[in-house]
Amino acid sequence: MNERATAGLTLAAAGIAAVAAQAQDKRASSDPLKNADVDKRMDEFKKSPDPWKEVAKMEFGGDRTLASGLQTLIFDADPAQYPALEKKVLAILADAGCTAAARDFACRMLSVIGSAAAVPALAPLLENAKTSDVARYALENIPGAEVDAALQAALSKLSGPARDGLAGTIAARAAFKILGGGAA
Repeated sequence: MNERATAGLTLAAAGIAAVAAQAQDKRASSDPLKNADVDKRMDEFKKSPDPWKEVAKMEFGGDRTLASGLQTLIFDADPAQYPALEKKVLAILADAGCTAAARDFACRMLSVIGSAAAVPALAPLLENAKTSDVARYALENIPGAEVDAALQAALSKLSGPARDGLAGTIAARAAFKILGGGAA
């Protein structure tokens, strides 16, 4: 590229930057709070705990206010928001301090917004008789061969009622497919 072309591009970039700065100035001058005093309450608000991290600590019989708020957020979400929300719910399961109540909550939410991305986190839960039910609940509604493979793999690792429940989930998914229910 010659010097003249480089100078032209530099001038164009400077012009774009000036227009952007001018637009920013116009927005800023129209901001009704531009000259307002700093609201000290915001400092306290910033100290508020992250509800996604706090839910990982909740106990059965304890305060479920944050979980209720997150549930409403998830239920009211647009499907385009599901992947981002799913990552947050999966972070609850990945939290080292995740309680049984938090695991139950996360699995219930994944039954609504979960995708194949949730299978690696839920598959290990299938293999434990104590957590198999909540994992099955989450996976039952998630379409895809990944889910079917995880369910089949866990079948040989369980016995008794947990194995029976898993077999029932596999049968329900197969019946759903046969009856034309789609990809589940």
